Amino acid sequence: MTRSCPWCLEPLPVRTNPLECPHCGRPLGEAGEPKARELRFQKVEAAQTAAYHRLLGWGVPTVAVLAIAMPFIHIGALAVVPLLVAVHLVTVRVVLVRDAQRLLRPMRKILNRWLARLSFLWIGLPGYGAMTVPVVGVVLGAATFVLLTSIVHVSTTVSLNRERTGQDLAPWEKMVPVVLAVISIGLILLATGVAAFFGWSVMAIMEGMQAPSG
Repeated sequence: MTRSCPWCLEPLPVRTNPLECPHCGRPLGEAGEPKARELRFQKVEAAQTAAYHRLLGWGVPTVAVLAIAMPFIHIGALAVVPLLVAVHLVTVRVVLVRDAQRLLRPMRKILNRWLARLSFLWIGLPGYGAMTVPVVGVVLGAATFVLLTSIVHVSTTVSLNRERTGQDLAPWEKMVPVVLAVISIGLILLATGVAAFFGWSVMAIMEGMQAPSG
């Protein structure tokens, strides 16, 4: 029974068990069997790249159309913006990187997910929020979609390549999400403190205005 190279689909020699394909030169496993793990990684990476281009192809026009309507939504934009961020995040996870995430070791997968979440938090909210500005908002909204999708695609591709070659977690892989998380917590606490101080100041002013004059 003839066998074919899983890479180029050319027939392999029947009586020998080559370590690489004589046609394309790509590696084959022991006893002439393909390296299933290597093949799977390459297929997933190729599929992700194709999905990335498709996602940009229909996502950018969709966001642009939504950005045109955003200035007319007014107060409703407060609900649309976080909803758009959430939908975009779920879309890239399901359509773009779902298969790649399955190939990553648990810790690398967790760090990669948190990098995406924090990126969407600090880039997505202000970026999509800017769509309320007429005309300019169309450009900013489309740019935000491209930037966030590209961040997830590139970071996952890098993680996938490091996983394929068996590399351990690099210090920067651990530090980037941690630093972003610390900054996020710090900014949230700062915003909470400012809001509390502002509320206390308003209450103090109102009490002073209501106090009877001597």
